[in-house]
Amino acid sequence: MSEKQESILLTVFTDPMMGLSYESQPILDRLEREFAGRLSIRYVMSVLVRDVSDFMTPEEAALEPEEGIRRYCRRLAEIYKSEIPIGNLPMNMEDLRLFDPEHRSSRPLCLAVKAAELTDPAMAAEYLKALRRATVLESRPTTHMKEIWRVARETGLDEEVFLSHLEDGSAQQALGEDLAFTRRMGMTGLPSYLISSGNRTLMFRSFRYEDFLRAVRQVSEK
Repeated sequence: MSEKQESILLTVFTDPMMGLSYESQPILDRLEREFAGRLSIRYVMSVLVRDVSDFMTPEEAALEPEEGIRRYCRRLAEIYKSEIPIGNLPMNMEDLRLFDPEHRSSRPLCLAVKAAELTDPAMAAEYLKALRRATVLESRPTTHMKEIWRVARETGLDEEVFLSHLEDGSAQQALGEDLAFTRRMGMTGLPSYLISSGNRTLMFRSFRYEDFLRAVRQVSEK
């Protein structure tokens, strides 16, 4: 196989809740079209929010959890809106309820993506995109199991198989592998990217299509 024929793997370190990844998706879609048959994309779940308190201001944290998290969500909505220029995709941040005292982490979303991959690898990317849209475009509380389940149903996943992976520990194990890989690669910011072809690899972060294209060319050329 010649250098030009070698396959290319783009590994995306992300979290389904991220507006940055939602707005960057058109870049990945364009790459898949331009390098159809050569480039594949792997999504690694990296759990951006371990606990919402890690991102709250001292003023927010000093309030009762319900009010403090509500205020944090209002501030988070403004952060999301500031990311719109990346891809100019629409967002709905009118009543963002992503976190509350009983739902304090983005881990359930990451687990859901791993369950989707185990249920039907061919549909997993679409599930991830649908989960992002539900979070960012529809402002649904996707940290709640009922929303995770609803997206699975809307995507057409086998609901029984999907639920079994969430309950039997297999999704948990797969997420653990993703988190270990994230740590090994030293990823400290999300989304981050690892592109490889043959024995050539490159790690980078960008929100510009031209930088992705340059990275593809770098690992594709001698």
